[in-house]
Amino acid sequence: MANALVGTLTVFNSQTQTWEECVEVLGNVFVANEIEDGEKKRAILLSYVGSRTYSLMRNVLSPDKPGERSYGELTDLLQSHFNPKPSEIVQRFKFNSRKRAAKETVTEYVALLRELAHHCSYGDKLKEMLHDRLVCGIADDRIQRRLLAEPELMFEKAFKVALAMETANRDVRDLQLQALDGS
Repeated sequence: MANALVGTLTVFNSQTQTWEECVEVLGNVFVANEIEDGEKKRAILLSYVGSRTYSLMRNVLSPDKPGERSYGELTDLLQSHFNPKPSEIVQRFKFNSRKRAAKETVTEYVALLRELAHHCSYGDKLKEMLHDRLVCGIADDRIQRRLLAEPELMFEKAFKVALAMETANRDVRDLQLQALDGS
């Protein structure tokens, strides 16, 4: 009898998980279970994709069967189906035009910038681009002035300064509200 796999695999559902995330989870299960054999990886993949995704693979590959293709071919096939590569220029436009929304925290804004940058192919320039977008898109005059006043400001420091100022602004508002309530 085969040993149970270490890790949790659930049936892939394109409504609740991206294909990229599914492949990452599978990769971690393979590492945890020391699975390196391509045939075994393919068999596990085909066992956990679920009936809808398996049918999709059969239809796309017809007359071939999914079991006749390699693990890499199958994951690439589903990647191109579920997550086709978006236009890099469109993704860069979205990234570069994103400004912080009125009720959005600095942390939420930076997380969304990181998500938007995912398909921008910035490579080694990512931190510089995040820095520029943070400074230019912060939409808070006090924070923006403070960031612009910093010489040789790098992204990490810009993020920390913006976060500290946001927290301080919120704390001042809270103190002022309590002072008014106490009068």
